[in-house]
Amino acid sequence: MDTYDVAVIGCGPVGLALARLLSLKGLRVAAIDPNRIACQHPRATHLDDETMRILQTLGAADIEPRFLRQSGWTLHGPDGEPFLSLAMPEEESDQGWRTDYQFHQPDFESRLRGLLAADPNVDLWFGWTVKAVDQDEDTARLEVLDGATGRRATVRAAYAVGADGANSFLRRAMGAEVEDLDGTQRSLIIDVHPFEHPDTLPTSTGFILCEGRRPVTYVPIFPPMLRFEFMLLDQDDAAELERPQSVYELLSRWLEPGSYRIMRTDTYEWHARLVRGWRSGRLLLAGDAAHEMPPMLGQGMCSGLRDAANLAWKLASVVRGTSTDALLDTYESERGPHVRPFIVESARQSNLIEAFGTGAVQAEPGGSKVIERFRPPLGPGLVERPEGAVARLSPQPRAGSGERAWSDDVTGYNFTVVGPSSVLSAVAPEVADTWRRLGAAVVGDPGPAVDAWLAENSAVAAIVRPDRYAYALAGDTAALARATGELAHAVLTGEATA
Repeated sequence: MDTYDVAVIGCGPVGLALARLLSLKGLRVAAIDPNRIACQHPRATHLDDETMRILQTLGAADIEPRFLRQSGWTLHGPDGEPFLSLAMPEEESDQGWRTDYQFHQPDFESRLRGLLAADPNVDLWFGWTVKAVDQDEDTARLEVLDGATGRRATVRAAYAVGADGANSFLRRAMGAEVEDLDGTQRSLIIDVHPFEHPDTLPTSTGFILCEGRRPVTYVPIFPPMLRFEFMLLDQDDAAELERPQSVYELLSRWLEPGSYRIMRTDTYEWHARLVRGWRSGRLLLAGDAAHEMPPMLGQGMCSGLRDAANLAWKLASVVRGTSTDALLDTYESERGPHVRPFIVESARQSNLIEAFGTGAVQAEPGGSKVIERFRPPLGPGLVERPEGAVARLSPQPRAGSGERAWSDDVTGYNFTVVGPSSVLSAVAPEVADTWRRLGAAVVGDPGPAVDAWLAENSAVAAIVRPDRYAYALAGDTAALARATGELAHAVLTGEATA
């Protein structure tokens, strides 16, 4: 039997990120996935600025030049005329990155797999499938099978996390309840590699044609790769549409047969679902195993990576004994309410596009707009009633010199206390000692951009969580001391606070 702190089941982007974050906190991790090499066709294609901060924390931000900076979307009515143009902001966001990117998932996964391969805290169980799971008060046990040799083994861990996708084995084993949020559609997904980019298609913007029978979405992935998604009706024969001749016909208005390589033709059924019960004892869920959504917002993978960032530091604190396992109950209570609005809105947009296509709803001209970033707060958890900037994503702006003023590279995957040095140095010694026990980075005089964020929230200092969400904003030294004590009470055991 092989024994670990955490076993991660499923190593797509979410599982890979979770394994890496756990390792950064010093845990021994088993990364288990049935695929010996990264899956060679893309599934997710979009990531955002918050995701880039997570990649920065993972040590993988250097892959950003291999992402396409997306610049906008256009929606066309059944008559082919555009009725809404959506532009992405041209400048970096307050996260220190561009707001939207398109990427090739096999490259993304290969970069993270390589990081894990070089990580002494992680063992790669790639090519192994989990066949059974059970748990007792102390341990989760996984029976695994090597697909190449037929060899069986037992992996034992303090906790096991299922990041094993929409058809999650672990979710079924847990018997978790699933809430349907009414967003089920089928799409024929066609990924192509054109030998030359066609003049008829934009290079950095996507479009949706809300056509009668079969609305189509076009997405440039990363040059030269392109994606087309055709929304299917119930009576459509998916197997027939997946045939090469059908693909050539569907794409003929943009691409001539023989001018491209077909990389993928799959029919995928999208759902809008939210699991109730992300934890059962020593078993937990993350990513599509915990929630599913249509692709309209491009937030499926992003939401899963937020799960990983929220969960990893909590697992590490519990495994090390500095927190009780009650801390893990804040995982779903915070992440569930945060991801629900993304699911609901993506389902609404998906249903609306279908209605535009069938004529059930008439598309109204919307002109041109710059997309505003949607950032809902976390649900109750570490903070019982979040309000204002509390439980919302904190900034990572650039200073006038061009460097990130308050960099995740400096603070690491840790709590951070930030504010003027005069304020931070004025706290009582026991407050500073609590920061030390929390493992917090203390950043004094972070620069005018962070000062402005604090001032906007009538604060002189802030405590930021390892997942970059604000825990507290304090108006003076006394309020900072109170927030520190409340955080210690929420996170640290009696032994750790002594």
